[in-house]
Amino acid sequence: MAKCAAKSGGAQQGTRPLARNTRDVQAHQRLVDRVGQEQDDVLCTIQLVRGDDDLEARLFEQLVVLLVEGMFLDLRTGYLTGDVSRAKYVDDLAALAEQCRDVGLLPLPSREF
Repeated sequence: MAKCAAKSGGAQQGTRPLARNTRDVQAHQRLVDRVGQEQDDVLCTIQLVRGDDDLEARLFEQLVVLLVEGMFLDLRTGYLTGDVSRAKYVDDLAALAEQCRDVGLLPLPSREF
């Protein structure tokens, strides 16, 4: 996963200025880290339940959800760090959502907390 490290210096022409609210960037990085950790956990757990088709299927579905979530987070990381302009971010976000919908990955099942 991409890091949200702040860059020094001004924003490039056509890109969004760097996020001034470091709490937002830090919260985003915590989310990126959590999703990455959950992906690792699911991948390890799948090996432990090999042979139990129901559990394997459930974990595989969870992994797909986490991978899709990771793709959206990667897009947002580029925007928050100023590497991607707002217009490109919105275009990329719409394109990714469209691709996910086309293959049945959106809407994602909601998480229960």
